[in-house]
Amino acid sequence: MKQNKIYIYGKHALKEALLYAPHVLDRIFVTKGSGDRELQELIKHSGIKVSSLSLGKAPRSIKDREVHQGIIGCISIDKLMQSYEKYIYKLEINEDTALLLLGEIGDPHNVGAIIRSAAAFGISGVLIPQHKQAPVTGAVVKVSAGMAFRVPLIEIGNINMVVRDLKDKGFWIYGLEGESKHNLSEETFNKPSVFILGNEARGIRQKTSELCDTLLSIQINPKCESLNVAASSAVTLFEWSSQHKNALKK
Repeated sequence: MKQNKIYIYGKHALKEALLYAPHVLDRIFVTKGSGDRELQELIKHSGIKVSSLSLGKAPRSIKDREVHQGIIGCISIDKLMQSYEKYIYKLEINEDTALLLLGEIGDPHNVGAIIRSAAAFGISGVLIPQHKQAPVTGAVVKVSAGMAFRVPLIEIGNINMVVRDLKDKGFWIYGLEGESKHNLSEETFNKPSVFILGNEARGIRQKTSELCDTLLSIQINPKCESLNVAASSAVTLFEWSSQHKNALKK
């Protein structure tokens, strides 16, 4: 069953949500005296319902070891995630447009780190499959440093159908593949781009790989066997953004 509500925790995450996506918050739980003045003002003017949070009694889905700093937000996933159809209809597509597509990433910490890199390097949206993919959770939001509220997160169904549609719309499809002989540093990104990141263990599925226009590898020192998917995404997006300075100004 799809999870419709998640909890985010900590002052920074709540500030990001209140500043950039207050509409996704359904309720805020606060312990007495928590929150700095700026945060208190943001909550006050948000109009979002506030409930008291008893010390040591966080909602069940918040693990005891999580440091929530006395403030927790309940988020509606349906409001945070956009549908692919609505998103792509409104998207302005040009050579400075790039999207990330998560190909069944399993570790939520990787998902959060990837979202943070997407925001840092001017990516227009992160496409997240409904199935066989680590979902957006409080941990993902925390690792993203709240960037999950700044970069569009788009829910997709069948990956290959979406890839075909993006190709029809003029996107060049790149797959990150460690064994490819085509090095990232040699590529000229002169079309709207989609970067597909594969599963940590299996990589990109074969049928999806066959749909890619170019498979890219990252040249690394032979002393290191490989980079993990979050590090690979950061390197790739930095290389793309170095050729698309306008993306960093959006």
